[in-house]
Amino acid sequence: MTEFVRLIVTDDKECAMRFARSLMLILVLLAGGLAGSPAAGAPQTSSRPNIVFILTDDLDIEYPAASWIDHFPRLRALLADQGSTFSNSFVSLSLCCPSRTTILRGQYAHNTEIFTNALPGGGFQKVFNLGEEQSTVATWLRDAGYRTVLLGKYLNGYPGNQGPAYIPPGWDEWYAVVGGLNYFNYRLNENGVVVAFGNGPEQYLTDVLADRATNFIARTAPTSQPFFMYLAPYAPHQPATPAPRHQDAFPDVAAPRPPSFDEGDVSDKPMWVQNLSLLTAADIGQLDALYRKRLQSMLAVEDLVVALVAALDASGQLDNTYIFFTSDNGFHLGQHRQRAGKNSEFEEDIRVPLLVRGPGVPAGAVFPHLVVNADFAPTFAELAATAAADFVDGRSLAPLLGDNPPPVTEWRRAVLLEHDLIGARAFRGIRTRRFKYIEYLNTGERELYDLRNDPFELYNAFGLADPAMVARLAARLEKLATCSGASCRAADGGPLSTSDRSLLLKGR
Repeated sequence: MTEFVRLIVTDDKECAMRFARSLMLILVLLAGGLAGSPAAGAPQTSSRPNIVFILTDDLDIEYPAASWIDHFPRLRALLADQGSTFSNSFVSLSLCCPSRTTILRGQYAHNTEIFTNALPGGGFQKVFNLGEEQSTVATWLRDAGYRTVLLGKYLNGYPGNQGPAYIPPGWDEWYAVVGGLNYFNYRLNENGVVVAFGNGPEQYLTDVLADRATNFIARTAPTSQPFFMYLAPYAPHQPATPAPRHQDAFPDVAAPRPPSFDEGDVSDKPMWVQNLSLLTAADIGQLDALYRKRLQSMLAVEDLVVALVAALDASGQLDNTYIFFTSDNGFHLGQHRQRAGKNSEFEEDIRVPLLVRGPGVPAGAVFPHLVVNADFAPTFAELAATAAADFVDGRSLAPLLGDNPPPVTEWRRAVLLEHDLIGARAFRGIRTRRFKYIEYLNTGERELYDLRNDPFELYNAFGLADPAMVARLAARLEKLATCSGASCRAADGGPLSTSDRSLLLKGR
């Protein structure tokens, strides 16, 4: 408990009060949950690790400063300082349902066929109709002997035409939001029983999920059965309603103002960006207000992480548990004139946090390796000592979770970027450690950014680039955009060419 004692010794009274509430919750749960258990007082440890996957909603990293975590010191202390940070973590398609389907299946969107949040391009109903729930990381781990639980947001449009009591295959316990998502006045499908919640402070969604999650740990961790927890709070998704106890936090913050904020000259950008007007004072005020609420709503997520780690520590399972913390996509707030949102090719939308702590994970390390959301399913399968499905496109991150990770040069060289392939803004692209190359499918427009020299994507270098370099990027993109399974891992590895280290620009 030493790290928790250290965390509560603070001059921040609100921080101390939040921690005290979390610790009291754990003590109550353990007293009630273990009193009648044969394992009380003698937790058993499985030979296989537990896996806790925390998936926030629309959390960006304030690229390129990655300063989001500065607002949450307890989160930093428990996850980043005790584990590793992946500084080049991406989603292939920056939208909720496509990203979450990729996470569950380990496939890019062109293989899941889920590109949007609703029919005909995507959504829960399309996932169900395609039968994709029959083989997910949940079914693989449950078949391997893990106890599985999902809490929070599942797929957009859930439960579709299946009725509010529907539980997908692979889940032993199920606490999913039914219908519309909100922070208050929502419904949860709790293991087949639909429970309505109101607007009282104790019914705040993130706190209810924390209660269910810590209760699950108190009941399950003392047994010899390993568990997989998929925990998906709604924060900081709009409307980003904070818990009442946090509604006055961060009174003086404003949305970040990187050089791309309200970009003055967008003549080099795709036409949809050129058609955006400059931000008004009212627009900027709204962005600042939303940014403040996003931070406020994340404070309850920080409380949730504190409660989870405390529960794992109290049950003797903390050292045998991997904790992954990430987001389904990033978010933009004024960059390139865009009002609040996601679903673009820009860094703010495709970069996401990724913090990992667990057995053997180096404390305080930062890894620059390219990782993508298609990697989670095969990673969890390998950690659970079971096989992922052959259709998986991603790579297991297990080799990166130790003291001797493979060199960056021997890891993935490119991440595939996708978008709705039938919409007006349909595009596909690749992101390497230095470059981003985008092809618009309906307009023929192209983008190329040298992110080493232009991290804010102010200059579209496509018109000045060496044609041979563009051809190599386009060829790599074509392979990734049509890959499946093992061919994706072949297509994303290896250098583009011996001249991959430099972008040759005319006139520079």
